[in-house]
Amino acid sequence: MKKNSLLLMLVFAFVLLQSCGPKAEDNSAATEMDAASAQAKVQEDRANKVAKIEAARAEKLEQRRLAAIEKAKTTLTYKDASGKVIYNKAEVNPTYVGGNKEMMAYLRDNLIYPELAQKNGVEGTVFVDFIVGAKGVIREVVATDVTNDEMDQSLKAEAIRVVTAMPNWVAGTQHGKAVDTSFSVPITFQLSN
Repeated sequence: MKKNSLLLMLVFAFVLLQSCGPKAEDNSAATEMDAASAQAKVQEDRANKVAKIEAARAEKLEQRRLAAIEKAKTTLTYKDASGKVIYNKAEVNPTYVGGNKEMMAYLRDNLIYPELAQKNGVEGTVFVDFIVGAKGVIREVVATDVTNDEMDQSLKAEAIRVVTAMPNWVAGTQHGKAVDTSFSVPITFQLSN
């Protein structure tokens, strides 16, 4: 009788172990599927956020472009605080030495994402307006517009800092003569994945 009870207990223990084994595997497979699903959700949310930032940037760029055209139609020039004539739009606009590709490289190499903005996940575009003088020197740098109402002040300050530190540009020209010209650059702060 003892042998039968012992044998019965062994069979019961074996059956119990067998029934728990696949469940554990099923649970780990379910956990892996949940983790993969969560990862896919995070990636989808990130892609949606990036698309939203790009759409807001494009919309704001278009609004600013149209406003600049209207401003140039109304008045070609204005005088700054020191009495210098500034062109809203010159015949030939100022350019960064080496073109936009070089300017993007400069921004990539010199822009520092503020730590607090990173921690808070703040992203968006800061529009920086400035004057390129007749000698190519940048002055009167101001952050005038943003795409995100929750934009951190540190992002504006960093955009101003990096533009102020830019090397001299090729000045805009009017009738073949270098002139002071207003210009704007959008700087997008975007967290990497």
